[in-house]
Amino acid sequence: MVYCQDSKQDTIPPKIIELPKGCKLVLDANIDPTGSLSLEIIKKIKNIVPRIQSLIPLDSVTINLAISSSNVLPSFGVGSRTVSDDNGIRVEFYFDPKNPNFNIELIPNGLVHECHHASRLSMPNWHVTLLELIIMEGLADHFMVEVTKCEQPQWSKALSEDQIKQYLKKVKPILFEKHESWDEEFNEKVFIPWMFGRSGDNPIPAWTGYTLGWRIVENYIKAHPKELASSLVFTSAEEIASSTPELQVDK
Repeated sequence: MVYCQDSKQDTIPPKIIELPKGCKLVLDANIDPTGSLSLEIIKKIKNIVPRIQSLIPLDSVTINLAISSSNVLPSFGVGSRTVSDDNGIRVEFYFDPKNPNFNIELIPNGLVHECHHASRLSMPNWHVTLLELIIMEGLADHFMVEVTKCEQPQWSKALSEDQIKQYLKKVKPILFEKHESWDEEFNEKVFIPWMFGRSGDNPIPAWTGYTLGWRIVENYIKAHPKELASSLVFTSAEEIASSTPELQVDK
């Protein structure tokens, strides 16, 4: 794995910290594990992982933690993604302690979000659709609130009520299309515009997919009060979407 780092100390081996159920935390070589900030971050991760594992399946997942100024969102000072490939499932988490918007709580909160992804990616017959990816984000954000009791994240409430209805109807024709893989074309033409926004003649506001995902999951939980994001980790996207009127399948 190659990280975009500010430092060039790439000859120092990473530090590996064992976590429960075969999971592990891998600190990039540029992180001083004895520093006060690092010690606090490690403590928070060690505390949050068992809480996550008490609610959803999370076994043998690697969490890679690195300092970076290029792999974070400037408005938060952190960045993350979950990857599933031949090497298994891993969470890549980046933070920039020099960023004025960085808050240490964003790390455990973000890790809860990504670990829900990691668990869901292990479900049988997982497939790539925009619906699945939008609902994955909605589930992960609801799970983050469920576990940490934090406020609803701002990226999941980026639209007005009228906009939510408008963009649910607008996205419906492409939501259920299955894609063979998450290739560059899908990423550029579908995922990025709907999740992060698009300007031009056919604009999409930033964070639209995250906001729609939150609402779709919220609608399902309201219709099924005994359910939580933790209990829905392996529920199909189609089932979760069934409680949103704008996404009802035409008969």
